[in-house]
Parts: sequence; structure tokens; C-alpha cells
Amino acid sequence: MDVSLATLIDNRAETPTVWRMALDWDALARGARAARFVMLALEDNAVQVLPRPFSLSDVWRRADGRVVTELLYKPMGRVTQRMTQLRAGAQVRIGGLAGNGFPQPASERRPVLLAGGIGNAPFALQVRELLAGGRAQEVVLVLAGRSAQDIWIQPSVRESGITIIECTDDGSRGEHGRITEVLQRRLSTLGPIEAFVCGPEPMLHAVQQMALKEQFPCHLSVEERMACGYGVCNACVVESAQPGVPCGQGDYLRACVDGPVFEARSIHA
Repeated sequence: MDVSLATLIDNRAETPTVWRMALDWDALARGARAARFVMLALEDNAVQVLPRPFSLSDVWRRADGRVVTELLYKPMGRVTQRMTQLRAGAQVRIGGLAGNGFPQPASERRPVLLAGGIGNAPFALQVRELLAGGRAQEVVLVLAGRSAQDIWIQPSVRESGITIIECTDDGSRGEHGRITEVLQRRLSTLGPIEAFVCGPEPMLHAVQQMALKEQFPCHLSVEERMACGYGVCNACVVESAQPGVPCGQGDYLRACVDGPVFEARSIHA
């Protein structure tokens, strides 16, 4: 895995639970695609020993030609709390890119993007990719969270012309209810869809079960702990779904090199 230093351009809280870090690091030259990820490490080894995986959130080119790579994160543990203290000019170590990323949606299906909490991370870049393909009027993005403070997406997405639906578990913003309930109410009017999903494991499982029942293609970007990011440590395995093989007895796939994106029929989420 290629590892290099990246300089922070900006690092700010967009909500109490969503932080956005902008890096002077060229993900385009490294094969950027929505849901691919980097392994980020702080320079302070006393705080962090192993790197952490973060999905590409957005990648864009400034007027001066420099490429800006954005990551979203939620301050939860010692490392992400320390990340909030970094300021412009600080440097972090970035490994990657890694992972497969979301595939291109089929032309005959409407792309439906389902984001749960900090699972909003890959979708600004995916919207950018879909806009380049001229599909803005078809795209539906559902942003879900426990409460209003979990709902955020880059302003460029809100200005893109796609349809954005918001929902929260407590009803503090958008529709009241879970993301599967919001999608179920609209299935009959959306036409043939192809879902792209990122969020916590219970949400992935719920959407997976809906996709299998309703028989629409569904791509899950799984969230697994990783120590290496290139297939050695086997910390990020997910069980494959194989015909005739009971859950718990199947082969295992590594999210870092076989994923992190898997078709819903191919794994036990």
C-alpha cells in the first residue's frame, strides 16, 4: 500500500457528530471512486498505533489545479477526538487508495443512495460521479440518523438537483422513522431501483433483507474494524452467502480487499 503525508487544508465540525477534513492529497491520481477508502494515521504514535479506515467523501479540483480530498468522521474514540484538534497545515499519513468502491448503476434502474449516520461519507463523491453521467434527475438520496445532528451532506450535493429525503429516529428532522420505512413507502412510485448503502450494521442488514424480498440490486458498503487495509490482518472479515451453506458455516471475505462494497446477495450482513 502506498503511504504518503497529506497536509490539512481545513478541519471543522459541520454538526456535533459530523466533522469534515479536507486534505491536499490527490485521490484522483490514485483511482478515486465512491466508497473506496484510505488508512489514516496521526503523526503522534502515543495516540495511535494502527491506522484507521475512512471512506472518501468527496474529491474535487480547485481553481489552481490542486486536488482536494475530503473525509467525514464522527468523534468517538481517542483517535477521532484527537483528529478534531488538528488545524490547517498539520500533516497526517495516508495509505491507499484501498477497496473496490460502488459500481456504476445500471442504466435502466434509478440510483437510490441510502446513508445512515456517518454512513453519509461516500455519497458526495458518488453524486459527483452520477452527475458526470447526466443522471441528476434520477438520483434519490436518503439521509437518516438518530436525530437532527446526524443529518449532514456537502452543500454541493444539496445544490446538485438530486432528490434528497431526510429522516430521523426521533422525528427531530425530516420524516419520523427508519430508513427502511421511508424507502418502503416509496418503492411503488420509484420504478426499478438499484440501491447503494452505507451505515451501521443493523441498517445494512435491514436494507439487505428488503432488497432480497423486493428483488432489487443492492450494494452494501460494510463498516468493519481494520488494522492493515490490505488483506493481511484478517480483522475485517465478513461471511459470504453461499447456496446451501448455513449462516455461520460459509467462507469469509476480507472487507479491505474483497470489499468494502458487496452485493446484498453475496454476504451475511
